[in-house]
Amino acid sequence: MRSLTLSEEKRSLRAALVLPAGLALLHMPSGLPAPLYPLYQSTMGIDSTTVSLLFAAYVAGVMIGLMLMPLIAGYRSVLVWTCGLSIVADVLFLVAHTEWELYGGHLLQGIVLGVFTGVVPVVLAQFELSGSSKLVGRATTSANAIGLAAGPAWSGLLLEIAPWQGRLVWVIQIIVTLAVMPFMRTGGGGGEKARRKGEEAQPVRLRAVLAGMFGDLASRGAILAGFGAFVAGGLMSALGTLVIHRVVGVQNSLVEGTVVSMCFVLSAVFGALRIRRSDVSVTGQGLAWLFLGSLALGVTSVFTHLSVIVLATVLLGIGQGLGLQGATQIIAVHQPEATRGAAVSFFFILCYFGTTAASLGIGAVIPHTGLGPAFSYFSVANAALCLAGLMLCVLAGRRMRAAAVRGERTEAAPTS
Repeated sequence: MRSLTLSEEKRSLRAALVLPAGLALLHMPSGLPAPLYPLYQSTMGIDSTTVSLLFAAYVAGVMIGLMLMPLIAGYRSVLVWTCGLSIVADVLFLVAHTEWELYGGHLLQGIVLGVFTGVVPVVLAQFELSGSSKLVGRATTSANAIGLAAGPAWSGLLLEIAPWQGRLVWVIQIIVTLAVMPFMRTGGGGGEKARRKGEEAQPVRLRAVLAGMFGDLASRGAILAGFGAFVAGGLMSALGTLVIHRVVGVQNSLVEGTVVSMCFVLSAVFGALRIRRSDVSVTGQGLAWLFLGSLALGVTSVFTHLSVIVLATVLLGIGQGLGLQGATQIIAVHQPEATRGAAVSFFFILCYFGTTAASLGIGAVIPHTGLGPAFSYFSVANAALCLAGLMLCVLAGRRMRAAAVRGERTEAAPTS
C-alpha cells in the first residue's frame, strides 16, 4: 500500500476531524426540541401523548436512515445532501404552527441522524492516519453524545434569555449547518465501486448473526443493557422536560434542558472510560446503575422534587455509558470478523426498538393514567428489564470464572 505524503495525511486528518464535528452538529436537533415542548403545548395545544409520538416519529426516521445507509454510503455528496435535508427539517420547526410540521421535522431529522451515524464511521475507516487514529476514534465515539448533550441545554438557554422564543435556535442551527455543508464531501465513491466491481457479493447470513447475538447469557445480557439504556434515553428525551415542567413544577427552560443534557454528558464520559475489567463486568455495572436510575425515575411522580429527577439522571447517564460500552464489545467479540459490523448494526437497531417501544407505549398509556403515572410505570418496567439483564451478566460472569478455574486445573494436572 502506498504511504501517504505529509500533505495527504494532513488533509485526511482534517477531514476526519471535520466529519465528527458535523456528526455532533447534526445530532443537536434531536435534543433541541426538548425544552420547547412546554412552549409547543401552550401555543399549539398539543398534549403529552402527541409529544411522545413526535419523538417516536424521530426514532422511526433514525431507523429509516440506518436502513438507507448501505445504499447511499458510497456517494461523495451524500452527507452534503443530508445536511440539506437537515436544513429542510429545521425550517419546518422554524415555521411550525401545527403538530404536522413538528412531525415532519422530527421524521426528517431522524433520517439525517441515521444516515450520518451510519456513513461517518464508514468514511473514517478508509482514512490512513498513523498515530492520529486514536484521536480520531475518540472524537467519533464522543460526537453523537456531545450533540445530544448540547442540544437541550443550548435550546433551553436561548429560550430563557433570547428573543423570538422557540425560533432563534432554529435560525442559528440553519446558519451553522449551511457553514459546514461544503466540508461534508467524502472521499468515497467511484474508486471504491471500481475496486468492488466484478467481486461476488457476500450476503450477510442473518440467521447466523442473530444466533451469535442471542447464543449465550453474556450476549443476552448485553442486548438487555442496550435496550434498557435506549428506553431510559427515550423517556428522558421525549418527556423529561415535560415531567420537570408539569410534574415536578420547575418552569425554567434552562434547568429543564440542562437536566436532560446531564444524562448524555455522563453517558459520553463514562462510555469513554477505560475500565480494566471484563466486558461482562462492565455491562453488569452499567445495568446496575440503569436499574437504580430507572427506579429513581419511577418515583418522580410520588416525590416531586427536582433533586430526585437529577439523581435519576446522573444514575442513568453513568449506566448508559458503562452499559453500552460493555455491551457493544460483547456483541462484537462473539462474532466472526466477517459479520462483526453487521452484528453491531443489528444490535443498535434492536436498541432503537427500545426507544420506539418507550415512546409509542407511553403515548398510548398517558391518556388513561396521566403524564406522571405513565412515566413512572414505564420507568419501573425498565428497571425490571435492567435487573433481568444484570442477573444474566452475573450468571455469565460466574460461568466464565468457573470455566477459567477448570482450565487452570486441567493445565496443572500431572500427565501420566
